[in-house]
Amino acid sequence: MSTHHISGMDVNVSLGTALINVKQFTLNIEDGMKETTTRGVANGFVNGVTGASGEITVDTENFNRIIEEARKVGSYQQLPAFDIISLGQTVNQKLKTAAYGCKLSVSKLIDAAGDGGDKLEHTIPYKVTDSRFVEINGVPYLDQNHLETLGL
Repeated sequence: MSTHHISGMDVNVSLGTALINVKQFTLNIEDGMKETTTRGVANGFVNGVTGASGEITVDTENFNRIIEEARKVGSYQQLPAFDIISLGQTVNQKLKTAAYGCKLSVSKLIDAAGDGGDKLEHTIPYKVTDSRFVEINGVPYLDQNHLETLGL
């Protein structure tokens, strides 16, 4: 019996409560953990700053959905931070990610090829701003004990 693996076609992304059809979706975690050495020999590690960010590439129809939300609140910069949930699922596999408190910006307002043949594309970077940070299949990335000691 062969396994049906998850592909990009199997991934759905929701921004807040809206399902957005994406051309591309990335979520990157920057974990500032560093190895330590004693006189040049590996000797443990130290924790560092963590952060998460990514990009969503959409066509104009889906970009206009986001712009309409911005219109309701007054401007693109006034859009509140919201959660981005992605779910990739097949009969055999499932991968769910949740990025909490994502704040959007725009990097590539228009990507238009002069010869046509493709839809216009718009690239929307985001940064994760909530202490819940990121969950992978329901498992938090950040050490929850550390968050508790910080009062977060």
